[in-house]
Amino acid sequence: MKYFLACLVTMAISIKGFGQGCSDAGFCSLGSLKNHIENDSLSGAKKRRFSLGINYGRGEQNTSTINGYAEYAVKLNNTLAFQSKITGTYATGFLGSAFNVGDVYATFNYSPKVSDANSLSLVGGIKVPVSYGNSKNSEGKPLPLDYQASIGTYDAIGGINYIIDRRWEFNAAIQVPVIQVNKSTYFPDEFSDPRALEFAPTNQFKRKSDVLARVGYYIFLQQSSIILKPSLSGIYHVGNDSYENRFGQRTGIAGSRGLTLNGSIVATKQLKNGNQIEVFVGTPFIVRKERPDGLTRSAVINFQYTIAF
Repeated sequence: MKYFLACLVTMAISIKGFGQGCSDAGFCSLGSLKNHIENDSLSGAKKRRFSLGINYGRGEQNTSTINGYAEYAVKLNNTLAFQSKITGTYATGFLGSAFNVGDVYATFNYSPKVSDANSLSLVGGIKVPVSYGNSKNSEGKPLPLDYQASIGTYDAIGGINYIIDRRWEFNAAIQVPVIQVNKSTYFPDEFSDPRALEFAPTNQFKRKSDVLARVGYYIFLQQSSIILKPSLSGIYHVGNDSYENRFGQRTGIAGSRGLTLNGSIVATKQLKNGNQIEVFVGTPFIVRKERPDGLTRSAVINFQYTIAF
């Protein structure tokens, strides 16, 4: 345990200057796309997991966000597992504060037998919004998406995870907004504070798809029951997002298309009772010029506790 605590302290210190961890609307932290080897805890008599997680982030113009989530996973048979997840966000900054429930996810993981050393998993699922990006401050003014718990899109998610020799992990995934019901009415000129101009207008916001490619490497610290996985992730936003201007015209947000490249590390501590503690931190090396979806983070760290039963 002391080695795990040392890892936590080291990573917590190192988050200064870290940025958005995944840059997406959720898909790179679902099922086997997140941390596949840790799902070995679903083997044997324990087929279910319940997880609670929380992360703290510093967003655009020092907006502070606390994001919480709950996950439930069950192994249906030797090759098929199901996972559900619900999120919520509290955000506060110079424009005000907001709290809301965010999104619900449902995914299936299909993992056919490949070999004892190698593994393959296919992921498919959906994201359903509970809120629609229209929270307001105490004065009744609309807040930018940095303050919102959800972007307000119904998404289809698909991905593949392949692990070689229980060491090298390769992921590829796509998240496509199928139905967009974002109800944001944010225009920066509604605020007298000039810092509001740093947030892009997102009235009736429309988001493009994301494509993920990631490589990770598992490091097993057997004596302390810890697994470390450093990763490098590239997320390509396939087009410019858009909003509706005050004349009712659909307007593209220049610079919102492009690549985000992130480095990250996950530390997972396996407890004797089968439960797990997990810590994640990450930093961007390349970011899109504009991120109107509000996913920018200048500092982020995530803690998760998992109960296996």
